[in-house]
Amino acid sequence: MSVGSPYKIFTDIDGQPLDDGYVYIGTAGLNPQTNPITVYSDPALTLAVAQPIRTNGGYPVLAGTPARLYTPGDYSITVLNKNGTLVFTSLQDNINGGNIVSVINATGDGSTVNFTVPGEPFAVYINGVYQNKNTYSVTSTTLTFTEAPPLTSIIEFMY
Repeated sequence: MSVGSPYKIFTDIDGQPLDDGYVYIGTAGLNPQTNPITVYSDPALTLAVAQPIRTNGGYPVLAGTPARLYTPGDYSITVLNKNGTLVFTSLQDNINGGNIVSVINATGDGSTVNFTVPGEPFAVYINGVYQNKNTYSVTSTTLTFTEAPPLTSIIEFMY
């Protein structure tokens, strides 16, 4: 069994954890500093976070506490150190990687077991309840539940 930190870390240009850095999240394919999107601190996408997001010890922080960040889909990202020097940037293809959690939502209809996904999510929730990995399987771009999620249930695929 693997044990690890629930938070990913941003490093400065010298490889050390990024202190007092700036993280900008934006529209995929565009400069995130000039095309920001709403970023959230919760998987339900209800608690919006102001940008730029600051770092401490390499972690994105909110009110001084390490935080996970969530977006409703693909995004671009730029990370600057405290001096404004570019540390990292990516304009697209972050749906399956990066330090930000992307959430793709679906709604259960009580009968559908197959859902189109961009790859294997690291977690799946139905109505906020974590689904054990033995309750679904992923083949290419299809996630198949062993039982159909209930009617009107909110399904969250976490990347």
